[in-house]
Amino acid sequence: MKINKMNYQIVNYQEVENKLKQLNFGSNNTLFFIPENITENIASSNYIYSESTTDIKKSFKSENILVEYLTKDKPLLRTRKSADWFGPTLFITYSLLSENSTMIGISLNLISSYLYDHFKGTVGTKKIKFEIIIENEKDGFKKINYDGSIEGIKELENVIKELTK
Repeated sequence: MKINKMNYQIVNYQEVENKLKQLNFGSNNTLFFIPENITENIASSNYIYSESTTDIKKSFKSENILVEYLTKDKPLLRTRKSADWFGPTLFITYSLLSENSTMIGISLNLISSYLYDHFKGTVGTKKIKFEIIIENEKDGFKKINYDGSIEGIKELENVIKELTK
């Protein structure tokens, strides 16, 4: 199932569920970064994350919000030189959604604030690209591919809430 709306696309994402089972991942009330190459058949020590995970993690930490890498391995970071911003893949667990749903809005606001600071002083179109994976008890895993503006990020909170009904 694919639903196209404005600046995002929603797809079923069962591949990540299978990989999480292989890693013996235990869902809890935390946000996680998911590596870009999670579906590849490689050791977790070879997982690659967007370089922006370090800055996003610091932004969240400054607001006392815990966001973790999927595994305890030292993260490998991929740098992209572009006018676009390639953000990390965020994983929102079912536990977090059910126990602390306000965390979604707070997290998206933190990302938006970070991006306004990141692009301060630049001219031209500022294109943002990142993914959010949602764990839903009823429907399994969904992936939201976001490709748009900073302003459009605020729309994602309602999209996520709709996916978790």
